[in-house]
Amino acid sequence: MNSLLQDIRYSLRVLRKSPGFTLVAVLTLAVGIASNTAVFSWIEMVLLHPLPGVADSNRLVSFETTTPNGEFIPNSYPDYRDYRDHLTLVSGLAISTPNPFSVGDDEHAERVFGELVSGNYFDVLGVKPILGRTFSPQEYGDAQGGYPVAVIGENLWNRRYQRDPAVLGRTIRVNRQQLTIVGVAPAEFRGSLGGLSFELWTPAVMAPQLNTMPDWILTERKSRMFFGIARLKPGITPARAAAEVKALAQQLARDNPAANQGIGAAILPLSDGHFGAQSTLGAPLRILMAVCGVVLLIVCANVANLLLARAASRQKEYGLRLALGGGRLRLARQLFTENLVLAGLATFAAVPLALWMSQSLGYLIPQNGLPFALDVPMNWQILAFTLLLCLAATIASGMAPILQVSRIDLNGALKEGGRSGSPGAQSQRLRNLLVTSEVALALVALIGAGLFARSFQFARQIDPGFDPRGVLVSHLSLSSAGYKVPDRIKFCVRLRQLLESQPGIASVSYADYIPLGFADGSWEDLNVEGYTPGTSENMKIYRTVVAPGYFDVMRVPLLEGRDFTELDDLNTQPVMVVNQRFVKRFFGSANPIGRKVKGWGKWFTIVGLVKDTKYHAPNEDQRALFYVPFRQVYREELPIAFYARTAGDPNIALAAVRREVQQMDPNVSVFDATPLSDYITASLFAQKIAASLLALLGALALGLAAVGLYCVMAYSIAQRTQEIGIRMALGAKPRDVLLLIVRQAMGIVLAGIVVGTLVASTLTRAAAGLLVKVSATDPMIFGGAALFLAVIGLIAACFPAIRAARIDPNVTLRGL
Repeated sequence: MNSLLQDIRYSLRVLRKSPGFTLVAVLTLAVGIASNTAVFSWIEMVLLHPLPGVADSNRLVSFETTTPNGEFIPNSYPDYRDYRDHLTLVSGLAISTPNPFSVGDDEHAERVFGELVSGNYFDVLGVKPILGRTFSPQEYGDAQGGYPVAVIGENLWNRRYQRDPAVLGRTIRVNRQQLTIVGVAPAEFRGSLGGLSFELWTPAVMAPQLNTMPDWILTERKSRMFFGIARLKPGITPARAAAEVKALAQQLARDNPAANQGIGAAILPLSDGHFGAQSTLGAPLRILMAVCGVVLLIVCANVANLLLARAASRQKEYGLRLALGGGRLRLARQLFTENLVLAGLATFAAVPLALWMSQSLGYLIPQNGLPFALDVPMNWQILAFTLLLCLAATIASGMAPILQVSRIDLNGALKEGGRSGSPGAQSQRLRNLLVTSEVALALVALIGAGLFARSFQFARQIDPGFDPRGVLVSHLSLSSAGYKVPDRIKFCVRLRQLLESQPGIASVSYADYIPLGFADGSWEDLNVEGYTPGTSENMKIYRTVVAPGYFDVMRVPLLEGRDFTELDDLNTQPVMVVNQRFVKRFFGSANPIGRKVKGWGKWFTIVGLVKDTKYHAPNEDQRALFYVPFRQVYREELPIAFYARTAGDPNIALAAVRREVQQMDPNVSVFDATPLSDYITASLFAQKIAASLLALLGALALGLAAVGLYCVMAYSIAQRTQEIGIRMALGAKPRDVLLLIVRQAMGIVLAGIVVGTLVASTLTRAAAGLLVKVSATDPMIFGGAALFLAVIGLIAACFPAIRAARIDPNVTLRGL
């Protein structure tokens, strides 16, 4: 221990004597460690521990329903009951669904995001309250409206009740219903959807009362709105539990063919779940982590080069220590300690930098009203990862200098480090090899950044089939104000009339879904007259419930037939409008107008054909879609989104929407109002993150490689000053010296480009599935990145080359 402390003290003295070297090395390492720590903190939050505040999360799995064609969808309440009561390999199965609530009296109400959950929700997750209790076993039942209780989050308790312990037993007004507060959940627990933060939980059986829904919402198997999460029993693997789930799903399909034919269920690790931030951010974060590893390797190569140069200047010191009896192992330990101190200082500087960088993910979140929670608090896992990076950086950056010093030949060291000042050939080759590696890695990072930037650009340019410019979208909270379906329809019709009379508003409509957002949308199991489905063909077709004028507001061309009118209500023949893909799939080239389609237990007549539009994502394949009239199909569980097209800035419609709604009913809230062009960026969230952060990391890698090349060439010239002076004294021109240095530098750069191209062409194929209209080996991206890197390398080489060309041979020769 004493010798270790001596090594540390000596290392600090040595580093203090070279403040420039120490500052550059520490800052370089700090950037590499901080970027890796920041991305790891996102991975830890989204993939490794997406549900903070739960107990023994490694036994929790996602429980999801599957359609005949393999899509993953939420679960119905009746299906949940059957799985809950018959699965034997899980200790519990719980469900939840997000729900915005209006909390408080009408004049002082606030919007709070919460979850409707099964009674056993907290028990399955293993969440312990900080005050009171969670739901009791007596409240685990399925009696609709039977358990008017609520658990609130610590933040809501602090904000609304000032942490008053007497809050237990008090009533809280939620969507105009009185619920009794029974407990307070800890602040670290945010709910069961990773990346989102909820503050209130109430039993799912309260949904009909809270949201003014019909009772069948919890009894109809086709009503699939709940996300499932299960806890495996000790010793049970996910694969074994999945086999039991599959068998039970087949039994339910046989027992309930009308609703469950072809419907299955799956057990998945939480990191592979399809509902939550992990489904969107999982793949981009894995790519970012790989690129951060590339950046760290470049950083370590840079620092290794600095250490090699420093070791060359200290050869006399090392030779004397060896000559005086110091062992090579002892010398290597001292160097390792110096590197460890250097990396330790860098880690100390990297922690606040990483905390700052980790918050950058939040700036890329689209503004669509969801309660995103992507802030990353420092925890022991992140700290342990940072310390591991410190050790890895110590080994990676210090190994080459240590190996070089451990092989010192005393006579050779005196010759290389003596009066001539000429660097040893072996150390120079090693430094060149490190810079070649830096260039190759920088090219890999640049190509990755270029591919995703180009992909994001293409994705933004894809025609969604509608025109989002000039359209304001907003949601109305009519269910929380106690409106039943007939009253909601009357409210929407009247509001549309009032808004269309406002100056600056060209057209208005409303629907239950906004395309290209985070919402999954809804589908209906259809029966098309004259069409025989194939074996296991998925007849669950996505749809949107729209009011008259929807296609005009969205500027979706009506190709044949007519639009809906206010006369399309419950007293008239059910009608629908379909898109081109729907017609191609079910009718081929035949005219669809007048054809019959069965859904919701009744036959609809197709009265219109519209152009194909995107539903979930800009890069999705065209899919069959259909639209039905609001007055004929709208049901209690469906949300309401208003669309207002303006002649200019869509935000000018916001004041009019809020004013008219307030005059009609002060209890109705308008929320999540945003331009449609901003709202639909949610569908590009993953591509935006990959493009933005990879561009930043690519620029960082490029800068580090350029600095590494500059340092190596500058050090090489400093060591070869006498040689260059002799060359010029013998007749070499400054231009000759300039070209000599540039050729050597570009030889290193070109070697790195060749190696980097080969590596990148292999690695980028793994990300091909995330790219939009861009090949993983796009020659333009590869060529452009290589050319750009070559230009940067040339610029980095020119500065030391120009300095070499200005060497005065007279001054140099006098020093011999």
